[in-house]
Amino acid sequence: MKNLKLIFLGLGCMAALSLTSCLKDDDNNNNGLSQAQIAQCVNAVRGSYTGKLVYYKTSTDFDTVDVSWSIGADTMLVINAFPAKAFAEIVSDNDLKNALMESNTHGELKCYLGFYQYDTQVQFLLAPLQVDFPVFYKDATHTLSLYFWTDSYSSGYKDTSSGAMEAMLVMAAAYLDNNENKNYLNGMSQTLASIPLKITTLIK
Repeated sequence: MKNLKLIFLGLGCMAALSLTSCLKDDDNNNNGLSQAQIAQCVNAVRGSYTGKLVYYKTSTDFDTVDVSWSIGADTMLVINAFPAKAFAEIVSDNDLKNALMESNTHGELKCYLGFYQYDTQVQFLLAPLQVDFPVFYKDATHTLSLYFWTDSYSSGYKDTSSGAMEAMLVMAAAYLDNNENKNYLNGMSQTLASIPLKITTLIK
């Protein structure tokens, strides 16, 4: 599909604008959380976390890696060292896959949060931004950019009693050096929707 990368960029921008708009809504007409509830959500999720990134090699076979993330007052979830190994298994080009695995490269993943429920759990949608990975491939250094689905595909929660947190992210495409003519991930939404990524404090 032509300019597919621009579509993902547009989806991310629209989702970010939508999430920002949600933060400004009040509950006079039952149109979402009030400003007070939004403030409670922000206070409930702010902080630094350590846990596991669960990445699926197939729909049933998965592995985990230690990760840490933080959420600030700007309602941005940030994983400073997001590992390429979390999606390398579903890269279609074997040489590129091996290069990602051997280099153990990382990128910074940022996600906008939009809150929609606050009671025993703070529930939120995520709008992940693209994350770039340097990779040495075919005798040159390239940049592989990973994109995610937004809207209901990417969401999460924090339990206000236990403090447990989980967030699900669904990959959409990976482009090499900004060339959107070739997606290096196997399959598209139908396949990848069953092979998401998850960050969690529950799996030890």
